Amino acid sequence: SMDTLIKHADIAMYHVKGNGKDGFQFFNNDMNEIYSRHMTLENEIRKALQGDQFRIYYQPQVNIETNEIFAMEALIRWDHPVQGTISPTEFMSIAEETGLILPIGDWVLQKACEDLNRWREAGLTDVRVVLNLSVCQLSQDNIVSNIINTLKHYDIPGDKLEIEITENVLMKDMDNCILKLSKLSDYGIKIAIDDFGTGYSSLSYLKRLPIDTIKIDRSFIHDMHSSEENSSIVIAIIAMAKGLNLNIISEG
Repeated sequence: SMDTLIKHADIAMYHVKGNGKDGFQFFNNDMNEIYSRHMTLENEIRKALQGDQFRIYYQPQVNIETNEIFAMEALIRWDHPVQGTISPTEFMSIAEETGLILPIGDWVLQKACEDLNRWREAGLTDVRVVLNLSVCQLSQDNIVSNIINTLKHYDIPGDKLEIEITENVLMKDMDNCILKLSKLSDYGIKIAIDDFGTGYSSLSYLKRLPIDTIKIDRSFIHDMHSSEENSSIVIAIIAMAKGLNLNIISEG
C-alpha cells in the first residue's frame, strides 16, 4: 500500500541519517526492528524527562603535575526503571534528531549549576564544571542568554563554567558559532574543542575562536605508543597548542 511504501522509505532514510548522511539505502525487513527501537526510545526519552530518570556523572580533569582536580565534566546517564542503564551513544543521537536534546540540555545546565553551587558553598571554589553543547543547542537564538542567566541565578562566576564543542559542530555554521562563543567568552566562560583532530579540522578556526582548551582525542592517546607516526601526531598537537597558549586535555 502507499502508506507502507512511505513508511519503509522513511525507515530507510533514518538508516542513512544514522550512518552519517550523504548516502542511500534500500529498505529491508531487518530495519523494522531498528525503527521500532528508535520510536520506542523517543517515547521513553520524553517519559524520562518527566520522570527524573536522567543522572549526571562527573568525570574529573586532573592536573598531571599537581595531581589536583581542577574541573568536572558533566556526563549524562539514563537510569531506565526497566531496561537499566542506557548508554548515551544509544539515545543522544535520537535526542538530537528529534529536538529532545534541547530540554535535555536545559536540564543538564540547571543540574550542573545546582551541583556546582553546592560544592562552592562547601568550600570547593576552585573547581569548574564542563558541559557539552551539540549542534542543535548551539543553533538556538537564546543559547547565550540562557547560559548566562542560569549562571547569574546560581551566583556562579563565568570562569567556573567551560563549554565543550566538537569540530563538527563548528563546521555547521562557523560564523554563527564564532559570534555566540565569543559572547560566552566575554562573560568569562571557557571554551574547549572536544575530540580534536577527528573532525573536519580547519586550523584557521583556532585563531578566530576564543578557545582556551583543546582535548586530544582518546584514539590518539591510546595509539601513541604503537607507532612513531601516532606519537608524532600527539607531539604536533601539543606543540601547536603551546604555541597558541592553549590548555591541553589528554582524553582517556
